[in-house]
Amino acid sequence: MARVRGAGVLTFCYGRTAKASGPRLRLAYAAIALVLLLFASTGSAATTRAQSGVFSGYAFDACSAPSIASLNAWAASPYHGLGIYIGGANRACRQSNLNAGWVQTTLGMGWSLLPLYVGLQAPCVSQKGLAKLSANVATAASQGAAAADDAAAEAAALGLPAGSPVWFDMEGYHLGDLACTKAVQSFVGAWNVELRARGLVPGVYGSAASTIRDISLVAASQPDVVWIANWNGKQSVFGDPYVPDSLWANHQRVHQYKGGHNETYGGVTIDVDSSVVDSVVVGGSVSPVPPPPPPPSVGQVNSGDGLATASWPASAFAVEAAVTLTPLTTPPSPNGYGVHLTAAESDNQAPIDGFGAPMVVHILKPAAGLIPAFSSDGITWQHVPELPSAGVSDTLLTGFTLEPDGTVEFQSLVPGYFGLVSDSIPPSIPAVTGKLVPAGLYLRWSAATDEGGVASYLLLRNGQTVETLAPGVRSVAIRKPGLGSTPAVYRLQAKDAAGNISAPSRPVVVQLKQRPAGIPRKIPQWAFGLYASQRGHGARPATAPKRPPAWYWRWAAWHVLPYRLR
Repeated sequence: MARVRGAGVLTFCYGRTAKASGPRLRLAYAAIALVLLLFASTGSAATTRAQSGVFSGYAFDACSAPSIASLNAWAASPYHGLGIYIGGANRACRQSNLNAGWVQTTLGMGWSLLPLYVGLQAPCVSQKGLAKLSANVATAASQGAAAADDAAAEAAALGLPAGSPVWFDMEGYHLGDLACTKAVQSFVGAWNVELRARGLVPGVYGSAASTIRDISLVAASQPDVVWIANWNGKQSVFGDPYVPDSLWANHQRVHQYKGGHNETYGGVTIDVDSSVVDSVVVGGSVSPVPPPPPPPSVGQVNSGDGLATASWPASAFAVEAAVTLTPLTTPPSPNGYGVHLTAAESDNQAPIDGFGAPMVVHILKPAAGLIPAFSSDGITWQHVPELPSAGVSDTLLTGFTLEPDGTVEFQSLVPGYFGLVSDSIPPSIPAVTGKLVPAGLYLRWSAATDEGGVASYLLLRNGQTVETLAPGVRSVAIRKPGLGSTPAVYRLQAKDAAGNISAPSRPVVVQLKQRPAGIPRKIPQWAFGLYASQRGHGARPATAPKRPPAWYWRWAAWHVLPYRLR
């Protein structure tokens, strides 16, 4: 993913400028009149009061609002817009800095603010632990209106003015669920109506392929501004394959083009999402903004098919270089994907075989069921290790990180072929130990290793699977582990997400001990009752002799643990 720049341009706006008619158009005219009246009364456009305007530039959002000291350190960053999470049932992080004073100070520093509200999520959202809206469209509408009321209250508490946008954060969800789609559309439609009634600009943040696509299909569910999440690395608010360019075309878009990653400015590192903005925001003034600083000496190329990007810092090359990223016409494996990264000196086309700083190759195809791999010749592929905290080095030339959206980002000090290949390598063999205890057989094992992670463990008895265990399980107790006179052989296999199964572990063989000599062929019932009572289970049987015969004690010792490990 590329590091980008852009100070942005701020101009004053009076409200939504998309096509409107009827009451909504009259409402917009009323808003214009109100804003003009406020400006006339202040006598100056360059007021420090919070107000809304159109910002064109770059913004970041972080889970918690950064401190004022951190924002001061980031004053020289490319970012001049900041997403803030003002409330909602699913807001994840504490906001120890976020209050009305912080808002005023931040606006005074020249930052533009993009408020987000993380309320109830789609009924079919895949992420666990989230509060969800109802699948009933009427109930969903009621919940949408209630969310708008709460968001308006939170905005007022922070001192955000009338005309401020508030984006509802509706995370991506499963496609193809019609009831879920209708519930989301109903919820957002009510959110739009109620937020407009409260004097704010309704917006929605969400995945381009689910949330934004679904709300674009019904006029009533179309908010005034959208925040499109599509981590394709493209720094433009238009051209998304899921969102028609004809919608939200007049300063009404934000595009989040890169998900969570660390950036450092002024010695302060923040985990951020990066967005390009052309939308109404909160903050700034209507006075002219200085021109943006010149972009850093960095580069980026795309693969041409929209599925990969390569980016690099200025320190990657000692000379002017030409970099190409070409998709492979034949994927490295079925359902896989690959690109060929090359670099050459611009003046003489001499190949460059190493980089002074890591080259970042981002493959935008989700890696589900596939393994990150590297090849020097495009024929023989090797699995790439996960990138350690120390990054790449002379001993680790290439590593990868798995992004929150399921895509893969490589870092490499060398050119070559980067791809996603089918996982054909089974997990390692689990190392199993067994112990007999009065309750039965107790098996323990260390975790098996696998490039794509272990998905489950298979417990075998005499070659047949008797239980499937979760990947985090490291032990199992088996009551009555024997099979009479037939030895019971227990083994364990590890299975990965691609269906590859390891070889069986070493056997743990359970065999019945030889029955002690001199005990009755049929044990009387009182012996079982006496055995149980001696271990605290029930009263002593009245039929049991006061002084049990000698054979009873031999039988009881055998009965405690009638098996042995071979």
